[in-house]
Amino acid sequence: MAEPRSSDRESSDRDRPGATSTEAAAPDVPMSVLPAATTTGIWLPGARDPHRGYIATSPVREAAASGFDILADQLPPVPLTAHQSEGRWGADAIGRAVGLLTELHVDRTSYGWRLTASAGKDERLEDSALIEAFDAIAEYGGSRPGQVQISLPGPWSLVTALSLSSGARVLGDYGARRDVVQAYAFGIAAFTDRIASLGMQPTVRLVESRLNPVLTGTWPTVSGWASLPAISETQVWAALESTLRHLPPTVLALPDLDSLNLQGKEIPAAEAVRRTGARSVSVPLASLRPHSWEQLAILAEAGLGTWIHLPAAAGVRSDAVNHWCERIRTPWSRIGMGVASLREFGIIAGPELPLTYPPLLEDQPGIGPEHNRGTMTIAAGLRRALEEIE
Repeated sequence: MAEPRSSDRESSDRDRPGATSTEAAAPDVPMSVLPAATTTGIWLPGARDPHRGYIATSPVREAAASGFDILADQLPPVPLTAHQSEGRWGADAIGRAVGLLTELHVDRTSYGWRLTASAGKDERLEDSALIEAFDAIAEYGGSRPGQVQISLPGPWSLVTALSLSSGARVLGDYGARRDVVQAYAFGIAAFTDRIASLGMQPTVRLVESRLNPVLTGTWPTVSGWASLPAISETQVWAALESTLRHLPPTVLALPDLDSLNLQGKEIPAAEAVRRTGARSVSVPLASLRPHSWEQLAILAEAGLGTWIHLPAAAGVRSDAVNHWCERIRTPWSRIGMGVASLREFGIIAGPELPLTYPPLLEDQPGIGPEHNRGTMTIAAGLRRALEEIE
């Protein structure tokens, strides 16, 4: 295992994110995030100045300024701007996440991120990126108190992406995955505490896209020739529940609302969400099928905050609000739900940062500098349209 980073945070096993439910203290009920419009925070920089050879305006500052302008009365995101790699713009979701780890160090290899004994160049770069993002929201949002959101990988998605110094997967090591979950929860909490110190109300969006292979034992080893053993439901749900307990209001973002098939039993999506302890959930609009809308209705009727994530290309035409409104209203009505309840839906737009390395965003359709403001505009416009539905 890696040597810990210095930290003044003391914790017992009772407070450790990732402890089993029998070890952890009884959690407080997590709060939901009030419905609003927001984006994933991804902002691809514009063209370089042909004379100076660099971008004249900081993309992080540009992203923050636009967010607090267009989404000021909604939920401006913490900007997660792309960096340049081999002449193209890319960004790494895991890099942003490891920048928040407390008491653990990482570096980047040809096969991704791994735990190490001391901080390296890549870790320091990610730390700097988070500092820059914080400074930007302090500059543009400090005088406008309200909610602000940061999108990050979920703890299990982070665990699957990390390796030990030996090269073995962190997922296959009980102690290592427990330490990563704990360090990550404390790191996110510390970052959101800093946001709160500005007078703003931080919220978190955790994108947990790899629960299925973790629970079913289908996540590959480093070689790819075998799979790691399944992690028990008890451990998976307990880690998520204890992580959420340490964070401000959080939206759990899932890739779909399909049922989980574990050891011959089928767990409906709504039941799986309940076991995580989440009070708000988001799902991509593109992944919702008829049975998925039914699961979403169950969650909404149970009082969970419900959020719809628009496709990445939705911002290409910021005037297409009616189109996206119908894409949501029609299937919701078809399952017998009253359209007035759509006023309680939150809207998320924008692409997700890739979890793989090397990350490249420019090759993805609907993503580019010209769509940045359009993405924010379509989210805000659709949210207003849902509020007006009768």
